[in-house]
Amino acid sequence: MKYRTAISIIVAAMLALTSLSIYSSQGKGGGDGSHDQQMDRDRDRDYDKDQARDRDRDQARLHAQNPMSMSDRDIYGSELMTEDELSQYRKQLANMETEQAREQFQIQHQKQMQDRAMKQRKDLVPPGQGSIYGGELMSVEERNKYREQLRLMDSDQERLQFQSQHREKIEVRAKALELEVEESE
Repeated sequence: MKYRTAISIIVAAMLALTSLSIYSSQGKGGGDGSHDQQMDRDRDRDYDKDQARDRDRDQARLHAQNPMSMSDRDIYGSELMTEDELSQYRKQLANMETEQAREQFQIQHQKQMQDRAMKQRKDLVPPGQGSIYGGELMSVEERNKYREQLRLMDSDQERLQFQSQHREKIEVRAKALELEVEESE
């Protein structure tokens, strides 16, 4: 009987220590919690952005069968295009016979829009992306590079890590300039 009690106490202690170490390794143990709350808000905001991006991608896939029904915001670089160019883009995409031809056409179009954005020194916001944390402290080139890198990432984990590193860089830049960073929606 004493043997069972001793083993039960040891097992319970090990479980408690394991739970405590997991809890503290997640950054939730100790401290005032304000940093944790900010991280939770950032994670929630990033999750919302990811959901919006995924929804926009799904919508773009639905329109892939009929490019003529694509909205302007589903076209990469639409804010840099005239109405005639948008109409011509839809027609050309609709006339592509294979998925591979469509993909090649879209890659070529993306390069053209990136070049146009650089020449015009304008932001290029891919479908599904919004404002950038600390974007007001970045040049147009930096914002466009950031958006393109984010767009090309394959996993949510990779995006979250990239956004976290970006946030740290911006906070260092803002501190050096003695400025406050506006929270983007």
